[in-house]
Amino acid sequence: MSNKVQRVVAFACAAIFLVTSCTTLDHVSIPGAETSAAVPAVNVGNSVVITTKSGEEKTFKVTAVEPDALAGKHERVLYADMASLSVKRGDKAATSIAVALVILGVLIVVGADALGDGVEDGLKSIGN
Repeated sequence: MSNKVQRVVAFACAAIFLVTSCTTLDHVSIPGAETSAAVPAVNVGNSVVITTKSGEEKTFKVTAVEPDALAGKHERVLYADMASLSVKRGDKAATSIAVALVILGVLIVVGADALGDGVEDGLKSIGN
C-alpha cells in the first residue's frame, strides 16, 4: 500500500471518530411527582442514557414513549425507576466542521503527494 493510500485511510479513520463523537447529552426531566410533565421530552428514534435508582446505566434507542416508561428494542425502563435521563443529540455545527477539516486534510495530502511526484519526475528528466 502506498504512502498516499495509507494517509488517506488514516484521515478517513480520523473522520469516522470525529463525526461519531460530535454528540452531546441533554438532561431531560423525568415525569413524576417533582415535574408536571406527563411524558419526557424524548421522541421515538432518540438515543437515551438512563441511570436507574439502583445505579445501573442503560443506553438504548427509543422505540416507544409510553405513559409510564421508555422502551427500546430490548429495554423497558419505568419512569419511577429512573434517577436521571439524558438524550444524545448530534451537534450539527461540530460535525460539519469536522467533516470540512477532514476533507481539507485529504485534499492537502493528495495535493502534496501529487506535487512531490511532479518534482521527482522533473528531477528524473533533468538527470537524463
